Amino acid sequence: ESDGRLRNLLGMVAPAPAAETGEEPLLRGIFEISKRSCDVVLSARRLRWSPILPESPTGGTGRGAGHLREREEIIEMKDVFSVKLKRRRFVGQKKGGTLLGITIFKCLNKEDNKLTDCAIHLNNLSEDHCHSWFRHLKDILNGFQNRPKSLKVFVNPSSHKREATHVYYEQVAPLFRLADIKTDVTVTEYEGHALSVLKECELQAFDGVVCVGGDGSVSEVTHGLLLKAQMDAGKDTDYIPAPVRAPVPLGVIPAGETKR
Repeated sequence: ESDGRLRNLLGMVAPAPAAETGEEPLLRGIFEISKRSCDVVLSARRLRWSPILPESPTGGTGRGAGHLREREEIIEMKDVFSVKLKRRRFVGQKKGGTLLGITIFKCLNKEDNKLTDCAIHLNNLSEDHCHSWFRHLKDILNGFQNRPKSLKVFVNPSSHKREATHVYYEQVAPLFRLADIKTDVTVTEYEGHALSVLKECELQAFDGVVCVGGDGSVSEVTHGLLLKAQMDAGKDTDYIPAPVRAPVPLGVIPAGETKR
């Protein structure tokens, strides 16, 4: 939570010095991060910050000569999947509220190629300061061409122990909403349902197709995606010696018996 001390450290937006990496800084300002006032610098590639240390009576910074500089922390912007304004709201209040700062949601690599998310809170009570930083952060995220903005989703409710619907709506859909990704969801009702939908689907309206289910579901969606690509290319679907590549990527969210 922000406190009154930040009112004296609103950190008006100012040009930042050139980064050691040669990146062009976009913004520099002061935020409270993990209950410490920090000097924060934003470039198109990364966000970096370091604590602001108090001066000692001798004119240097505190904690002795061995602690003149604390380690700078860095977030690569390519690992950020969402940025939101942080507000304090009363129970039941859905809009408005007191602006507290900005929350940055980042992907973390874990063992076995698994990903998890974490949140970094940049607290500052200045509306102008936060809105300016928020706009710049959003512009950077929107500038990544490989970021999906719209997805076609297939969910097989009959997958192992009927877990696919729960997995999608409880774990996956909230992350899509957080990342401002629009979704068109089909909950399949019979074998071949996804295939029939994909044959009529306008794939150019989406940045990707996502399948939530087991091996059978993935096989059917893959078949439909490739079949649609051949149809759109005017290929003979009975004999395809050189198949056309699918125009959009396929994402798989395991929800079958062997999901990991």
